[in-house]
Amino acid sequence: MNSLSQRLGIFGGTFDPIHFGHLALARALRETFALPQVRLIPTGLPPHRDAPPVSPQQRFELVQLALAGEPGLVADDREIRRSGYCYTIDTLAEIQRENPQAVLVWLIGGDSFLNLQTWRRWRELLDAGHMVVAARPGFDFSALPSDLAEEFAVRTVLASPGTAEKGRISVLPTPLLPFSSTEIRARIARGEDVAALTPVADAIHRAGFYR
Repeated sequence: MNSLSQRLGIFGGTFDPIHFGHLALARALRETFALPQVRLIPTGLPPHRDAPPVSPQQRFELVQLALAGEPGLVADDREIRRSGYCYTIDTLAEIQRENPQAVLVWLIGGDSFLNLQTWRRWRELLDAGHMVVAARPGFDFSALPSDLAEEFAVRTVLASPGTAEKGRISVLPTPLLPFSSTEIRARIARGEDVAALTPVADAIHRAGFYR
């Protein structure tokens, strides 16, 4: 078993924009695995979707603002400084080199996990750290492709501080909040108030993002 100081939480995403659902997930990851730190890493140029309308640097600054006063939650700008597409396997390998004794406890959404086989070097991702799946209520794990389903069956352990181990998979025991960045962008475009959905609503409004 690894000491708590040797565990590092990783939560990557577009954060376009960051919202209270993201914060709830980051806190749940921190608390479930007793992590001293969770790094939120806004992606630069994502390979699985179109480039966001707000620049990587602007999204990073919104994440920084949202995390102010949140103990153990830290914004990490490594992907926005990278040229070209950002791949999770490269980011995890880089962080592991910087923290050779740490177990990387990294969060992936249920929909992304369902399509993990489309990710670069996906089998290596299964061994890169302790993968934590954040699945919406009612998510159907029986719908996983057969190769991934086999891996899920043999690698899955209960999410707890004592189970953080490379090569393992856990499901985060917390419900996801029922809204998304897509919905927030649409509401802003319609001129609606999104203060109840994101902690950076004022900053978004002042900057004129997503209108």
